Amino acid sequence: MTSQTLTALILFLLVSVGNLLCYAYIPKIISGRPTGGFLKGFLFHRHLPQNIQDPVSNELWFNQKLDHFAPSDTRTWKQRYFINKSYFKPGGPIFLMIGGEGTVDPIWMSKGDWVENARKYNAFCIQVEHRFYGKSHPTEDMSTENLKYLSSMQALADLAYFRQNISAQFGFTKNKWISFGGSYPGALSAWFRLKYPQLVDGAVASSAPVNAVLNFEDYLRVVTESLATFGGPECNTAISQATEAIEQLLKTPAGRDLLKTNFNLCQEIDITNTLDISNLFSSLSGNFEGVVQYNRDNRKFESAKGTNITITTLCNIMTNKNYGPPIDRYARVNQLMLKTQEEECLDFSYKEMIKDLRETSWNSSAAEGGTYFCILVSDS
Repeated sequence: MTSQTLTALILFLLVSVGNLLCYAYIPKIISGRPTGGFLKGFLFHRHLPQNIQDPVSNELWFNQKLDHFAPSDTRTWKQRYFINKSYFKPGGPIFLMIGGEGTVDPIWMSKGDWVENARKYNAFCIQVEHRFYGKSHPTEDMSTENLKYLSSMQALADLAYFRQNISAQFGFTKNKWISFGGSYPGALSAWFRLKYPQLVDGAVASSAPVNAVLNFEDYLRVVTESLATFGGPECNTAISQATEAIEQLLKTPAGRDLLKTNFNLCQEIDITNTLDISNLFSSLSGNFEGVVQYNRDNRKFESAKGTNITITTLCNIMTNKNYGPPIDRYARVNQLMLKTQEEECLDFSYKEMIKDLRETSWNSSAAEGGTYFCILVSDS
């Protein structure tokens, strides 16, 4: 493949790769408890529909190093990956989809823009799962001692070691490698090219948060602007009015009882528990944050629940005076989201959130999403 062809390929992919963002997992709420665990949110029910048979997506396993930075440590673990070689022709590029903070989905081996471009450019497709997520378990459990192996530096070294060995296994001696990722995997894709330029020829980094910012206020600024753009300024006004009404109701026992009933809260409200109160407000605002972040992301082929819920859907509720005052509309939005998530009530307990995150078993909800916090901390 000539350098001109490679350049054209990368430019074409950058234009058409918008759908990659929906591949990566992002929590529905930023602070506060993700209802039912990180992968149970309404936007993230990902599985291969029963009516789809995908012979190119059988699970494969790679003997990965546990610690790339301790030469004397020879321990290994099984890293999961998938391949699709149905479009590949000799000399074609290798497309590497990088997994992130969640289970990789085999349906992406036959769907999405990167597969369409693989068909066009005769690419060999590989999707590799991130250590500590999905079925890729490097350690016996997720105890604090073991979480030292969960970092983006180790993940990048995983990619480098994987790429070298897969090249040898399949005879990819002169093929160009292009890495793909969206959100956190997008950052990994960019960093992979930056740190190992001899191993990857191009990187597609969709919405990659490569610049970490503490107390990132711009996130909610974008949410507010998006609500105004698609739902009108009155949508934000109604949300503000609803929030103010909640603040007033919290001041009295009768008001707190009303909030528990109207918002389907799992617990009684303890006004002295500021952590619970913060979690409550965060969870309610998270109903809008998650929808804004994934607005109209066109993932119906994943059978993802709630993909028809858009900014317009929520703002139509918030601005409809037939539903009562703003606080009643706010409650209606919450009820819609609970129904979509298949949750009976809104759990806003800070204590329960911490309890979940302390679980070290691979069978716990923390095994899927809670460890994302550890990635951030370990590399900060």
